[in-house]
Amino acid sequence: MTFAVGIFDLFSFAVPGAVQLSLLVYVLDRLGILHVAALTSAPGALLVAGAVVASYLLGHLFHPLAALLERVRPRRDAEEARQEFVAQVPQARDRAYVQANPALLVAAAELHDKDAAGEILRMRAQSVMLRNIAFAFTLAAVVALVQTATGPHRMVAAGAAALAVLGAAGALGSGRKVWHMSRMKTLEICYWIPDIDQTFAAQAPAAG
Repeated sequence: MTFAVGIFDLFSFAVPGAVQLSLLVYVLDRLGILHVAALTSAPGALLVAGAVVASYLLGHLFHPLAALLERVRPRRDAEEARQEFVAQVPQARDRAYVQANPALLVAAAELHDKDAAGEILRMRAQSVMLRNIAFAFTLAAVVALVQTATGPHRMVAAGAAALAVLGAAGALGSGRKVWHMSRMKTLEICYWIPDIDQTFAAQAPAAG
């Protein structure tokens, strides 16, 4: 469990935070508030440790704002994963677990096989990472557009803005795809858990 949590933190917060930190350092350097040359004169170990901590904190700080991107392009509904899974595995159509809450299915997979569930958690962490990186690309596009208007090097800034927009769209789309794949993987793993249908059938409300 410690390994899974560490992987989630690394992908979801530290990696996007590193992108955001790089953008922040660039903006501060352009404004003359911070000089990169001065940073490089600091001890290497201290610089690396500071960058890691700052990246992790920035990743957490911007995480709620990055989540707003899902209003622009929401994740695919869990029902789509169910329908796709049932189309691929018709014999699972009438099984009770297929209609269960996806979060409960992930918990069931963890209880059954932590190693297998670790693959689900890794994919979910990658999805969050890609969404948060899309937010960082969006911020980079804003910075590049400001530089396009104010100069110098307007053509380079305009090209950077276009690439940042494409990067944001691509990262957000890939994040949605990976999240959908994690739901499919959850259904596939739970297919092999003994007695899982009895568990969820007992929780289902009685008809009438």
